[in-house]
Amino acid sequence: METLTIRAVSPESARSVLNALAEFPAELVETSYGSSVVISLGGDAEIVSVLNALQAYVTARAAGAAQVEFNGTSYVMHPERELAAP
Repeated sequence: METLTIRAVSPESARSVLNALAEFPAELVETSYGSSVVISLGGDAEIVSVLNALQAYVTARAAGAAQVEFNGTSYVMHPERELAAP
């Protein structure tokens, strides 16, 4: 089973991410290093669904990037920018 971890800047931010990903088996993890949302993923389709939901959340909140760790590798997910009409 694969794991996706979203690092939050605050407990409130972590709860907001958790709410945005409510349809997935996500859990809030709080340690002395901060708050995170951890999701255990079962397959490729679920990975894509979670990443799409997270991208939509990051773009909608427009408050900067999200730090994500997937199976031990760190990534940064930026809000999508609207493409200018030609």
